[in-house]
Amino acid sequence: MENNISAYLWGYQHYEAADNSFRKFKEFYPNSDIFVRVDNDGDYDNYEKVAKKYNADISKTEIKIGYPGNFNEKNIGRESWPKENTFEWLNGIYLACKKSTAKYMIILEEDVFLLKPISIINTDFGAAVIDSDNEMPNRIIDLIKSVDGNTLMTSYGCCGGCIINIKEFISNWETHKDVLWNDYDNILISTNLIGWSDCVLQVIMQMGGSSIVYNKQLVEPWMQTQGWISDDWRNYEIINYLKDIEEIRKL
Repeated sequence: MENNISAYLWGYQHYEAADNSFRKFKEFYPNSDIFVRVDNDGDYDNYEKVAKKYNADISKTEIKIGYPGNFNEKNIGRESWPKENTFEWLNGIYLACKKSTAKYMIILEEDVFLLKPISIINTDFGAAVIDSDNEMPNRIIDLIKSVDGNTLMTSYGCCGGCIINIKEFISNWETHKDVLWNDYDNILISTNLIGWSDCVLQVIMQMGGSSIVYNKQLVEPWMQTQGWISDDWRNYEIINYLKDIEEIRKL
């Protein structure tokens, strides 16, 4: 059987939610690999127990990454990752991709859960992202242009549940990480988005010219309550940003 999908999760503190995320992934892809990279400041011991449960590959980051920046109720004293943190986070994905034999990798988070098999992996793309109205700033578009990348997609949505083409990510990261490193601090003066995971991962894919598609089966609960989607979120394939642990346990 063709190995189409593996999973990657950067873990920090919420290992129980990660356990449920892995449970749902394995429900549909029992023979697929899971890669876990736990933050240097995270709860490694409990993540290790969860990893053993699912025969997942587990490692620890070289430095403390932490959450990117202040968001909703989280106030961590910064607006985004400095470049050392961003590169450590991206390098974790790269190391997992180098070990994977799959075509695609889904980026799990502690609030991302599969509800059905993923239909979009039967097609070809560079990255499949959530449909959003989050526009990339011109400064980031200019970076992508500077390396003759793909500027057709101007909104970003590489949040939890996004899917990347493994071979393309490996190539894009190896080819363009130095450019990103050299320009990062100057870009950060203009926009904090370069230091947020849901944007910077997509930036690397577009710098390498990868195609970006919307995955209409990746949704968030608020999209239902605010009328962005017409159906119950439980009827879609991937749910992101599900925080209610009791609701999670019911999945």
